[in-house]
Amino acid sequence: RELSPWSWSQVSALPSQNNLQSTMAQVAITPSPVAAAFRHIQWDPLSSLRLTPQETALLRMAETNPIEYTLGDARDATMYVRVLLKLLAEASFNVSGHVARIAEECNENRALDALDADPLGVVTHYAIAKLHTILTTLSSAWAAENGVSIGNVFYAGMEGDLIEQWKSLLRVISKGKGDAYAQRSAALCLAQILLAACPSQRGSPAVASSGSSKDGASGAASPSPPRVPSYASAIEPLEALTAWLISQLKSSNAATVGTTVPAMMTLMSATEGRQIFAASGGIKYLSRQLRQREKKQSSGSPSSVPERKSNSSVQQLYELAFCL
Repeated sequence: RELSPWSWSQVSALPSQNNLQSTMAQVAITPSPVAAAFRHIQWDPLSSLRLTPQETALLRMAETNPIEYTLGDARDATMYVRVLLKLLAEASFNVSGHVARIAEECNENRALDALDADPLGVVTHYAIAKLHTILTTLSSAWAAENGVSIGNVFYAGMEGDLIEQWKSLLRVISKGKGDAYAQRSAALCLAQILLAACPSQRGSPAVASSGSSKDGASGAASPSPPRVPSYASAIEPLEALTAWLISQLKSSNAATVGTTVPAMMTLMSATEGRQIFAASGGIKYLSRQLRQREKKQSSGSPSSVPERKSNSSVQQLYELAFCL
């Protein structure tokens, strides 16, 4: 259970370069510890989020329909993503930090207590979890078959520029107040969004497929012009995300370093991500982490280290080595 998505038994089955991108795009993350409270969020009392009636209605509609239904309509998909990013932008300014301090998965009663104590903290986790679900769906076989892509949802205009709201993800990453779930998952989401703009990845169905929308009352899908994401618009965000990854790699705290791993594994699947990481000096800090982890592994007494913590440390060592 602890060695997901990679384990030592999988070393002999490493992906080839041809399918590396599809493997990395599906890096798993643990659920939010307060996920049990998501369905109890009441939007109307949360006036600080500044939601319009149309945005509130869209959030409710998305909860009652399969995610594929919302993403199948180009207009609904784009608006839904922007509403979720707006939630992040508004909620991240006002969180009390109560949810950020919760490390273990909560049962429903504890999750509801967290919702009462820190509703905006729960909203932050909710928005990130939904964005991750969207990105996973847009990287699936369903998206390729239906002509839906990350490029058509997160990039806009004739030039295919990255939408400005990406900055709300960077704000959560940079100012997460010790919220490991929010930082780790927001970084992964941003990495997956930016991966779509990398020229080296444009052969991927999730990146290259054209958009589609439901045709009026019949609900039939009709193709919309394909949108090629602009790599130029993604360079600055890639550099910002890489700078944050490297700043976390400088830490000696395993939990802090752990927030970087899913995003780093994703970025390392693209030539452009590797080049920016190397040019920013990331290899030095990644190598340092491996040396430190190796020393701790060799000097530690197995009998004195809890099995769960030991497994986690071994898992992180493998993931860092994989990135290198």
